[in-house]
Amino acid sequence: MSELHPWADRYREEETPWDLGEAHPELVARIAAGDSAIIPPASGGKALVPGCGRGWDALALAQAGWEVTALDIVPDLELLVSSRLGPYGSTFHCGDFLNFLDCNSKGERQYDLIFDHTFFCALPPEQRTNFGLAAARLLKPGATLCSLVFPIGRDPALGGPPFGMEIADLCNCLLPLNFQLVNKIENVPAGKDSEWSAAWVEFLFSSY
Repeated sequence: MSELHPWADRYREEETPWDLGEAHPELVARIAAGDSAIIPPASGGKALVPGCGRGWDALALAQAGWEVTALDIVPDLELLVSSRLGPYGSTFHCGDFLNFLDCNSKGERQYDLIFDHTFFCALPPEQRTNFGLAAARLLKPGATLCSLVFPIGRDPALGGPPFGMEIADLCNCLLPLNFQLVNKIENVPAGKDSEWSAAWVEFLFSSY
């Protein structure tokens, strides 16, 4: 495995147990239920999916009407994800979410939604503060951050990725930056044959 691109090696070797082969079922259910946090405004909205992988969740959001930027550090994913998202006016960008900058010509924040599934849990715990800072830098005031919290209950001694993740871990890095936890659904489906549990959370961002 190469030192600089371990994630690229995992995709090339098909060692991607986090890839469900479809959008996460809870995301699909929230869209079907018309959850206001995950449905774009009538005027349109921009969503960002960090660590998008093969783009399943990004595709579900694009099909729901979002203009999606699917972000991943693995350049090999560009052709596949772009082919999936292109018909819906959405795009793939190769980059690191923690250092990502995307403002309009006036320097204003662009995004109405950030959707996290398997990105936060891939970060070493000492980098989690940077996740909150990146989200606050990219979201418009009044925007939403949705996350599938997983793997809940994983022993920290096991290391990662995935690193054990609790709702409190997200709160610790987001609440000091003017995010408010506005919805929490526990015991949602965790994926294929998972021994850990998951939760769905929604945070409202005011300003930073």
